[in-house]
Amino acid sequence: MADFVSYTLSDGIARVALDSPDGKVNILNGDFLVQLGEIARQLAADTRVRAAFVVSTKNAGFIAGADIREIAAVQDAAEGERLAREGQQIFESWARLPFPVVAAIHGHCMGGGTEFALACHYRVVTENSSIALPEIKLGLFPGFGGTQRLPRLISLEKTLDLILTGRNVSGIEALNLGLADECAAPQDIEQAAEDLARRAVRDPREVLKKRRRKTAGLRIWLLEKNPIGRAVLFYQAKKKVRVRSGGHYPAPSKALEVIREGLRDTLEAGLKLEARELGHILLTPACKNLIHVFELNQRAKKAPGLDTETLDVARAAVIGGGVMGRGIAGLLAERGIPVVIRDLQEEIVRQALDAIRTRFEHQAEKKHQPPEVVAEKMARIWGTTLAEDLAGTDLVIEAVVEKMTVKQAVLEEIEPLLPETALFATNTSALSVSELQKSAQRPQNLGGLHFFNPAEKMPLVEVIRGEATSEQALATLFATALKLGKTPIVVADRPGFLVNRLLMAFLNEACLIVENGVDWLSLDVRATSFGLPMGPFRLIDEVGIDIGAEVGTTLSQAFTYVEKSSLLERAAEHKDLGRKSGRGFYRYQKGQEIGRNQALADHLDLRIDGRSARRADLRRMLLLMVNEAGRCLEEGVVATPEDVDTGMIFGTGFPPFLGGLCRWADSQGLPALVTELETLATEHGERFSPAGGLLGRERFYEKK
Repeated sequence: MADFVSYTLSDGIARVALDSPDGKVNILNGDFLVQLGEIARQLAADTRVRAAFVVSTKNAGFIAGADIREIAAVQDAAEGERLAREGQQIFESWARLPFPVVAAIHGHCMGGGTEFALACHYRVVTENSSIALPEIKLGLFPGFGGTQRLPRLISLEKTLDLILTGRNVSGIEALNLGLADECAAPQDIEQAAEDLARRAVRDPREVLKKRRRKTAGLRIWLLEKNPIGRAVLFYQAKKKVRVRSGGHYPAPSKALEVIREGLRDTLEAGLKLEARELGHILLTPACKNLIHVFELNQRAKKAPGLDTETLDVARAAVIGGGVMGRGIAGLLAERGIPVVIRDLQEEIVRQALDAIRTRFEHQAEKKHQPPEVVAEKMARIWGTTLAEDLAGTDLVIEAVVEKMTVKQAVLEEIEPLLPETALFATNTSALSVSELQKSAQRPQNLGGLHFFNPAEKMPLVEVIRGEATSEQALATLFATALKLGKTPIVVADRPGFLVNRLLMAFLNEACLIVENGVDWLSLDVRATSFGLPMGPFRLIDEVGIDIGAEVGTTLSQAFTYVEKSSLLERAAEHKDLGRKSGRGFYRYQKGQEIGRNQALADHLDLRIDGRSARRADLRRMLLLMVNEAGRCLEEGVVATPEDVDTGMIFGTGFPPFLGGLCRWADSQGLPALVTELETLATEHGERFSPAGGLLGRERFYEKK
């Protein structure tokens, strides 16, 4: 077995090096854990050792967490409990070493890596450290001691925040929380850890005194050091969990219980409880599905078949200073790519730059970053109204109005100014990339980058392959999306691409249902109860009723089997366009929804006391999306069910605890859904006739 862990000794101080031989990061798999335990035994037996400090040889960070594949493979609660206990006991052997142990944490320290650091006696970080216990995002909770050691180190209130959100904390925040003891410059962290180890041998009291000051005080005593305050804290946390989870995610409630009960007993009893409950939570459908979502995200970091060498994007341009254009331009500057934003109107350019600066300032404030960080980002972005300022650009992304003639005019104006190798990407949400290529001098250099609004927040990007798009151009656009921190999928140039095609089928069906007498508010409630982030009519308000109407018309013309609702077109005529106009299906005040829009209901002749939505209504909408997914796979719009689920989760917020649309369909039984579709086709028409991509198929995903 290759060495994962080793140590050298100098003047009684052991330097323990973590170095997984398998990759760029340290992953706590079974072999790594075994060696950690063995090194702890060697250190305990080595009488020369007076202190130790632990470093990672990986540039990326300390430890990236446990091996997700090993977690996903657990099929038995007893096996899950056993694996957790083994990890706990290995970490406990470090905690019980008879001399000080310091963890030197640079870069990322996640999950099991954080739990190992908690088992060490002291921790040194850098400003760039990023520390988290993100297990809750995988439908589980820390199982190597994190739920028990963290609340015994820092305040209970902060413990609940970190474990129940899974959020990252910087090195500075870790220091302020008492999670870290010292903060050093990245280049000095190893020396700082060694110095701390030496000081701890001589007299640890000063370090421990500083740590206690961060976890003491009247407020902490009132909330945490007496039974009443602690009960209030847990009660408030339980209420928040109930609201956030909607009853769909069992892990947060169980984590709360494990923390609460563990603190009532010894550390050892708490560890046993943590391991036992983890064994059970690992088997829940939510956990299995959230691990699947994690795997989808990892899979999206490499597009199958795109092994072509990519072009270097050293300078970019964004055309259009509206909401989408400024969002994309800000992302480019934030990720280190110099970018010019061009619009015909100077005022719009100024507004775009101001909006980008404001977003950067809010980010800096949230992350406790100095003003220089904002200045550095803004130095990479500038604005213009002149086309010639785009000369020499490697990548141009157009984000102008959604009209083919306008996009063609932009392309014909800009392309002659660009180098031969420069790429031109359209951010169209529904127009044909192949049609736009007909207006290009170099059609092979043109493709689609479909960002979702708001571009700075929504993780998905559809990378659109036009008929003439070269493999190198496609690979470069895909790599650019990754560099911007996005989750990309490759999609063929078909109307609506993937996400809008499926989403508009869902929304159009919702409109047809409401036109037939169902109360739209009750349909929205039914959808959110299912786990969707918002109901169809709230979503239409967010997108914009006018935009929804335009996209719906485009798709109904392309897919003649669709029975198009006229609801959105009639609503757009009323000039109530959604949140952006303050009135849509709902009314808005200062950005907040304040009730349904009775005036629009009257205009559309919709009964406000119509029939309440039933489970069958929502299921009808969902099955139509499943059918469209089958058609997309059959037509080659995307290559795999994984692409469909990635698009729906990261592009629409389809409930992650269900694993994606295709995974949900598999859980329902695909042959049974085909039978349901056949019945719906008889009742409601051709759009429900089962797609060829569903017929004869037992499931979307092969059973593992």
